[in-house]
Amino acid sequence: MAYTVVAHKNRNMKYLFYFVIIWIVLVYSCNETKKTSDNINIQELSQEQVEQEVWDAIKGRFISWKDNDFETYMAYHHPDWKKWETRKNELTTKEGMAKFWEIMKAEEECLEMEVTPIEIEILDSGKSAIAHYTHTETFTYYGEDTPDGLTKGNTFRGTLRWSDFMVKENGKWLVIGGHRDMSMPEGKLVQVND
Repeated sequence: MAYTVVAHKNRNMKYLFYFVIIWIVLVYSCNETKKTSDNINIQELSQEQVEQEVWDAIKGRFISWKDNDFETYMAYHHPDWKKWETRKNELTTKEGMAKFWEIMKAEEECLEMEVTPIEIEILDSGKSAIAHYTHTETFTYYGEDTPDGLTKGNTFRGTLRWSDFMVKENGKWLVIGGHRDMSMPEGKLVQVND
C-alpha cells in the first residue's frame, strides 16, 4: 500500500510539473505576442514620424524660398549637395545655388508656395529618404519678357515635379541631391492676372 501512495504521489507531482511548464509557456508566449505587437506599433509610429520630419524639412526649404530667407534656405542643403543645372549638361553645387538665388530673386517675387507630397521611401534605418512631390508657386515676374510667355509685371502659377534625396545629419534632414522636372504637369505656366 505504501508503494501505491508513493506512485500516486509521483504521478500527481508529474502532472503538477507539466501543468506549471505549460502555464509558463503560455504566459511567456502571450507576453511575447504583446511585445511584438507593441514593437510593430512603435515601428509604424516611428515610420510616420520620420516621414513627417522629411516632409517638414522639404516644406521648410520652400517656405524659406517664399520668405526670401537665403540663410535658412541654404541650411536645408547638405554641404555636398549637387543636382543637374537647369538647361545645362553639368552639375551645380551650393555655390551655384547661391547664384541661381540671386538671379531668380531679382526676376520674381514669390506670392504663394504649396508643396504636395506624392510618395516617400525611408531608407537606411531612417537615416536617408527619397521624396517625390510637386510644388506649386504663384509669383510675379519682373524680368525681361521671354519667348515662352513670361511677361514683365504679370503674375503666374506653375507646378513642378521634384524628387529629393535626403539624409539626416545631426538631427536635421538635408537635401543632398535630386531632380526637378521642368515639364510641368499642366504643360506650362498659367497667367493668373488680367
